[in-house]
Amino acid sequence: MRYRPLQALHAVIEKGTVTAAAHSLGISQPAISNLLAQLQDHTKLKLFERENGRLVPTPEANILYREIDTVVRGLSQVDLAISNLQSQRLGTLQVACTHALSFGFMTSLVSDFVREYPDVDVSFQTRYSQNIQQWVLSGLTEIGISELPILEKNLEWYPMRFICQLAIPEDSPLADLEEVRPRDLDNVPFIEMGEDHMISYRTRELFINDNSRLRVKCQSHLFRSLLEFVKNGLGVALIDPFTLANDDGAGYVVRPFKPDIFIDMALIHHKTRPVSELGMSFFEKVREEMHKYSASEP
Repeated sequence: MRYRPLQALHAVIEKGTVTAAAHSLGISQPAISNLLAQLQDHTKLKLFERENGRLVPTPEANILYREIDTVVRGLSQVDLAISNLQSQRLGTLQVACTHALSFGFMTSLVSDFVREYPDVDVSFQTRYSQNIQQWVLSGLTEIGISELPILEKNLEWYPMRFICQLAIPEDSPLADLEEVRPRDLDNVPFIEMGEDHMISYRTRELFINDNSRLRVKCQSHLFRSLLEFVKNGLGVALIDPFTLANDDGAGYVVRPFKPDIFIDMALIHHKTRPVSELGMSFFEKVREEMHKYSASEP
């Protein structure tokens, strides 16, 4: 199995079009098509369907993409390391975090770090927690910020706990309350994270214990999306402190929700693979800044 056809498949699925894939790899569109044809001949699998002039990956192609993703990204990191050595740059800061921290908090920290170390390059990725743990484990990134639980045993992790607050449309009668409890939200339209998220099942438990009705109007997997729905008057939502701190605050008010609903996160790195001096320096910086928002350790 040659690497280049696999790289072409990865690029087409990752970028969405043959044109974008060809641009990312620095080759022509016919060259991409030729590589895909080679891969189909070799695997004897139909990897793409053509719909409205576009190549759409088949289920088999998506399975293959997930299997080769770590390999392709790993070799890209090798290319980057070689480039850094050739240009005598300081190195690459490799960070992956959850979506909640990516809108303002982490981008500001990374930018400050690069201003302090201008010869540093950055690989900054936003992923779901399980992917982040796998990336740190496989060496695709040095530093990760993941929600609990930590499922990989070869990770070193430093837990932190954060209190979520209730975002309420500014014209809602609930805005007159100093704090909000489940009984105040009985049958009130509620916007929640996915059912399997820790915030959701902790919220549901509180409503059941209080004998109050939780009326889920909308679900999403991003705190940023939840907050935008609140701004548009769709309902109320529990939001993490990082999203609230990096928002303009327009169109809603924030109130404490009691009893407290916590979101548990952890800073992670590999347990046995040494972390670079650059990575550890950033790790400590992030740890210090995150503690400013924390309530306690879980």
